[in-house]
Amino acid sequence: MIKMKQGFTLIELLIAIAIFAVLSALGWKVFDHVAHVKERNIQREQVLGELQTAYQILLKDSVQIVPIKANVNHNVEAALVLQNGNLTFSKSGVVDPLLQGRPPFERIEYRYDEDNKSITRLRYQNLNRNNNEKPEKSVFLDNVDELNMTVLDPEELMIWPKNDGLENRNNAGQQVLPKGLKFVFSRNGTQYEWLFSLLNTEHLLK
Repeated sequence: MIKMKQGFTLIELLIAIAIFAVLSALGWKVFDHVAHVKERNIQREQVLGELQTAYQILLKDSVQIVPIKANVNHNVEAALVLQNGNLTFSKSGVVDPLLQGRPPFERIEYRYDEDNKSITRLRYQNLNRNNNEKPEKSVFLDNVDELNMTVLDPEELMIWPKNDGLENRNNAGQQVLPKGLKFVFSRNGTQYEWLFSLLNTEHLLK
């Protein structure tokens, strides 16, 4: 006697299709989650890389701050000036590989651009210059919601040089540096605090 082979019934096919649809939906959700995690990790790595680069630039600048006054349009400026939220200082470490006669010192300024939500770094090639000289301008860090720069001496000050009332120390006071710098800023909803120590210049007041 010959037996006839039977195929799948309609109910069995519908059940199989339903199971396949459920597994496909779960698989897509897993894939979508993995893709989002990967994208977030890439963004975090980019943010971390930007912060590390900015920190290294500022660390190098702070190490190379020197107690040398500047002369801007025949007006003497202190070696380091913190006023109206802007930080300006004299810096060494200038490299002149092509022997073009570049001065060994330069003037650096950090300021906060509230309109563009960014920290700007300005670089003047000479300590002695006039108001017509244009600095090299670059965005130090973007997406910054707030910036507060202070000096540490050792108390926290928002203005430098400080007025200690000693007139006979004015000349040295123009050159003396605080003990350190403090940068506090908010970026993408996260607050950061960076501290940097500066060259000890107390001997200039003796």
